[in-house]
Amino acid sequence: MKKQSACKLSLGALAFALALSMVSGAWASAVTDGLKSTIDRVVNVVTDEKYKNDPQARRAKLRGIINPKFDYIEMGKRSLASNWRDLSPQERKDFIDLFGQLLENSYAKKIESYRDEEIKYVDEVIKGKYAMVKTEIVRKNDVIGVDYKLIQNGNDWQVYDFIVEGVSLIRNYRSQFNKIIKKDSFPVLMNKLGMKVKDLEAGVADDKDEL
Repeated sequence: MKKQSACKLSLGALAFALALSMVSGAWASAVTDGLKSTIDRVVNVVTDEKYKNDPQARRAKLRGIINPKFDYIEMGKRSLASNWRDLSPQERKDFIDLFGQLLENSYAKKIESYRDEEIKYVDEVIKGKYAMVKTEIVRKNDVIGVDYKLIQNGNDWQVYDFIVEGVSLIRNYRSQFNKIIKKDSFPVLMNKLGMKVKDLEAGVADDKDEL
């Protein structure tokens, strides 16, 4: 009986050790590590004193970090949904360029308000070429859940959507874009995007994801 108990105990310990190693391996994932590396670099720039009085240099530095990690084409296609099919190749290119500028400036403006919050990486789910990394921004009085959706492009994983407290960035834009195109037209949407980008770059617009 003692031998059987000892055997069961050792098998249980082995299973527990394996479970721990699997968890450790999950957090060594290239998906989470790559995202964390990008966010760490962004936070380092935002908190760097040498950029405190040089917002243009800070924004240029952030742009160089953020852009490679965002899949603007995937974001654009998903935000336009069925309207994407109706666009010419040139219209698609123009839209992606402008929408990319909007996302870049909006995200940079959000992150520039960083005030020593703690960012926790709480979970990761990978399904084929898609992944989700769940994070929490821990503040003094509250916790904000931010989920990053990523898609595999070659050897890299790029962000194609954010879900902040249950609200999808792309779904939000899709609703707005569809209403504008149906009510007015695609050129009107492009004009609104252009105005929003200019206002963000001039610092006269908030970082809310609304046109």
